[in-house]
Amino acid sequence: MNSARPLLAGTLTAIFACASLTPASAQAPKHQEQAAEVMSYIQEHFWDRKSGLYMSKADGKEPELIWGAGVMFSAVVAAARHDKEYRSVMRKFFEAMDAYWDTKVKIPGYEPARTQGGNDKYYDDNAWMVLTFLEAYEQTGESRYLKRAEEVLEFVISGWDDKAGGGIYWHEQHKGNGKNTCANAPAALGCFRLARFKKDPDAAKWNAEGEKITVWTVKTLQGENGLFWDNIDVTTGNINKGQLTYNSALMLRNFISLHTRTGQQFYLDEALRVGKAANSFLGGNGVYRDPIKWSHLQVEADLELWRKTGEDYLKQRAIKNVEGHYEAWKKQPYGDLISEGSLARELWLLVDHETPAGREFWKKSDTAKAK
Repeated sequence: MNSARPLLAGTLTAIFACASLTPASAQAPKHQEQAAEVMSYIQEHFWDRKSGLYMSKADGKEPELIWGAGVMFSAVVAAARHDKEYRSVMRKFFEAMDAYWDTKVKIPGYEPARTQGGNDKYYDDNAWMVLTFLEAYEQTGESRYLKRAEEVLEFVISGWDDKAGGGIYWHEQHKGNGKNTCANAPAALGCFRLARFKKDPDAAKWNAEGEKITVWTVKTLQGENGLFWDNIDVTTGNINKGQLTYNSALMLRNFISLHTRTGQQFYLDEALRVGKAANSFLGGNGVYRDPIKWSHLQVEADLELWRKTGEDYLKQRAIKNVEGHYEAWKKQPYGDLISEGSLARELWLLVDHETPAGREFWKKSDTAKAK
């Protein structure tokens, strides 16, 4: 793979041309109390202890779709780093999500709702699951999470074909004919992060997949401002040039992963370019204009880039967003699981950066490389 790295950087350069952590904050008790408060609300109003699943609406009866379930699982994983009560919740929830797991096909994956073998799977939904399961594995060392992450990633990359020059579709039946950043960006990151737990030749295989997806996404869907467009219509070639926080956030994290593995400054420079350009997503109150179900992923990217570079504006931007979201929640809870889970996730991420356990977890995670 070493010989391929200059080629990858050169390819991306041509396309573009055509931290250490700070000491724990005095605010740590406040953020930890807020995170616990939001999680308690979720457990009371959304958690069905009997099934192990979370409902889509407060005090509702219908389980959440897999996208929102994945967001909630990431919140539970983060909570479990700080409160052992959530370790058993995490295991039960993971097992309960087997209800969505479609085994009646050649390459299994998660259906959006509890499966009847309907072949209605979304590649982006599944890509998010890869990332949260890998974090669960990294945290617990339990092989069940690593095994399922790899199984899901095999499904995600099966969504690639050569139409429009490559890329992964949004939906397995090609609904909308779109290949979206929201599928390709987390797919690439899943490849890079899975490779860290593998030995060659598997590590090389997954890194190569991630590089291929990254190159296509940059070539096809990056705007002149550094941020990423939403999708390309494979049939017409038309590009939806709308830009959303979560699309650019995941590509930013891919550039960080490439820098960590290769040491090439080009990738860190590109991550910084995307990070600065993300200021355009801010509203007048300093909070990202996108709904929290998308913008919490930009907060996560801000914190990762801050850990990498120590640039304080990233940390302050993240805190401003989380505290703005929490203040809005105090006035009126969101009422839908994906938004509630997004708030819980970003609050626990702040707690991570303000506590020894959280800082140690990310220090180890950020520097991990293939075995």
